[in-house]
Amino acid sequence: MNAITTASVEGVFFIDRREGFVSRTYLCPAGVPTIGNGFTMGSKVFAAYWMATRGHALRMGDTITRDESLKILRMIVDEEYGRAVARTVAPTKQHHFDGASSMALNCGTGALNWRWAKALAASDVKECGRLLRTTGVTANGRRLQGLVNRRELEARLIEVADYALGGPAIMVDSVSTSSAAIKEYQGMLAKLGYYKGKIDGFRGDKTDTAIETFQRDKGLKIDGVVGPATRAALIRALDAKATNNSTAAAATAGGGGSAATDQVTGSGDITQVPLDMLPDVLMWGAVAVGIVLGAFLVLRYRGKLTGRRVPT
Repeated sequence: MNAITTASVEGVFFIDRREGFVSRTYLCPAGVPTIGNGFTMGSKVFAAYWMATRGHALRMGDTITRDESLKILRMIVDEEYGRAVARTVAPTKQHHFDGASSMALNCGTGALNWRWAKALAASDVKECGRLLRTTGVTANGRRLQGLVNRRELEARLIEVADYALGGPAIMVDSVSTSSAAIKEYQGMLAKLGYYKGKIDGFRGDKTDTAIETFQRDKGLKIDGVVGPATRAALIRALDAKATNNSTAAAATAGGGGSAATDQVTGSGDITQVPLDMLPDVLMWGAVAVGIVLGAFLVLRYRGKLTGRRVPT
């Protein structure tokens, strides 16, 4: 049989439901402008399309329609990720191609060199599914339930051709499809101080209020939906908090305090002295100068002090 080289209609919709759709530019967890089905200027296909139709690189405030996003998604799958799948895995079944393309789009074409892809290339579908379920399920060091869900769906697609089109989407465009997903973002909101209730996987008034308050604070669309933009903002906020905590801990460990410092600017490494320590610094500096001066005078006039002539 010949290798499959393009995605099916069902395959495109499968990826669409996993990626989610956002009509206005938002910042992904890495702070990169993103739109539609997760498109960025890092995609050559998307970048060429956007420059041709908009005349500028993707920027905040840009918008896209649903139909346009689906059109671009098919182009990207077939021209970028699908070609890599056909080249490295060479699947002869459509659902194998579609599942592998979804994974490659989510994790990058480098994922096609991982063990799950090698198993699929060797037609070991069972081993491919087993490996895929535990591959690429973390983001910024955190295990995300949404990624776990996506790997499960991709594994089932490859194993038994289940496109999951009749059920709910359970990736980042989902809000209440599973208790695990709700627990995940309840925990994220709790760490950021927005959610005070029990992390129980139940979406009630406290959860809705926490989501909407977070969206308001971050300038997001206030709809109570933890979609791609809101989830990305949550991850960025958690990363920023972790960075601030690390910086504060390092300052404390290094003896940092709240005392004002005498800021000196210029090139090179300059030690800054806390202002409340300045009197002590000056005092001990004066003592050091006195000791050095005293030693010099002793050496200079040691002959007179001892009554002996010092040879020259």
